[in-house]
Amino acid sequence: MAELPELSATLLRRFRGVPLVDLEDTTDWIERAMLEHGFNPNSNVPQDATLLVLLFAEWDGTLQISLKTAHYFSYKDAEESVDKRIISEQFRKVASELQKRYEKKKLSSDLGGQGFYIMTRADR
Repeated sequence: MAELPELSATLLRRFRGVPLVDLEDTTDWIERAMLEHGFNPNSNVPQDATLLVLLFAEWDGTLQISLKTAHYFSYKDAEESVDKRIISEQFRKVASELQKRYEKKKLSSDLGGQGFYIMTRADR
């Protein structure tokens, strides 16, 4: 069993190198993940659902960072150039990969239910 402060601290360690991510952010992301999976934020998360909640919160946090960095800019003058436009795109790519990991884990867990895949045609 894991509680909100413990999960939030774990998530904060995962985002350790990301600027401007603090305990308040990770707590918000964990709360949303707990609510999304049917857990009360004041209750404990069972051990078998802990990784699923963390993956969802990590994905949600990465999307939030992508939204916050979407306004970044490009600057160029005679002596230097700065391009920060790619940062948001990189966070979106990471978020996409995290979503795939989350969906895969969700399907294999007791909370995931049933799922199916539609294969692409081999002749196209």
